[in-house]
Amino acid sequence: MEKVSESDNLVDDKILKTNAEIEQGKEQKFVNLIIEIIVSSTLKEYYEKGD
Repeated sequence: MEKVSESDNLVDDKILKTNAEIEQGKEQKFVNLIIEIIVSSTLKEYYEKGD
C-alpha cells in the first residue's frame, strides 16, 4: 500500500479549496450577468411603454 503524507493531504485540500472558490466566483459572475440582463430588458420595456 502506498502511504499518503500529511503534506500531500494539505496540498490536496488547498487545491480543492481553490477550485471551490473559483467555481463560486464563476457562479457569482453568472448570477450577476443574469440579473443585469433581466434589469436591462425590464428597463427597456418600461422606457418603450413610456414613449
